[in-house]
Amino acid sequence: MTIRKFESLASVAALLTFCAAAFAAAPEPNDYWSGPMQGETPATLTGGRVLQTQDMAALIAAGGLALIDVAEAPRRPDTRAPGSVWTPPPHRNIAGSIWIPGAGAAQLDPRMNEFFRLRLAKAADGDLDRPLVFYCHLRCWGSWNAAKRAIGYGHRAVYWYPEGVEGWQDSGRTLAPAEPETPLL
Repeated sequence: MTIRKFESLASVAALLTFCAAAFAAAPEPNDYWSGPMQGETPATLTGGRVLQTQDMAALIAAGGLALIDVAEAPRRPDTRAPGSVWTPPPHRNIAGSIWIPGAGAAQLDPRMNEFFRLRLAKAADGDLDRPLVFYCHLRCWGSWNAAKRAIGYGHRAVYWYPEGVEGWQDSGRTLAPAEPETPLL
């Protein structure tokens, strides 16, 4: 092997190693994730099951589950003039989902925590073995946190769909308009 070929192969190997490290799944934190909400997420969820799009579609087709979207609600841009009219863009998610914005935060205030716990109990019809599927956006820690929180509430059939609405739509499936559910003020 010539030195030039060896150097080329070494460069390719180094690049592949770098790429593999750059796209490696993050390790599961011991508690809720409190860093940047967009980024590499774990490949696992202790106490729950991770779904790929094909598995998600099969689970939805089988029925008897609750889909929980925890994507954040759009916020009014800081650049808008005070008092100017701002209409948030419409939110779309997987049809039949319950949209609970903010439920994937690392820390929930007591009111939001109680609302989320009770809303999950209602979605599960009080059955801790009823499947609950959590998602938001691709590489979003919010859905991982929400799923972990549901496990902490005692739910035993918790699923996490890390591909989010982008993965669902990229697979050729459609999204539906959604309205948020939040605690009453």
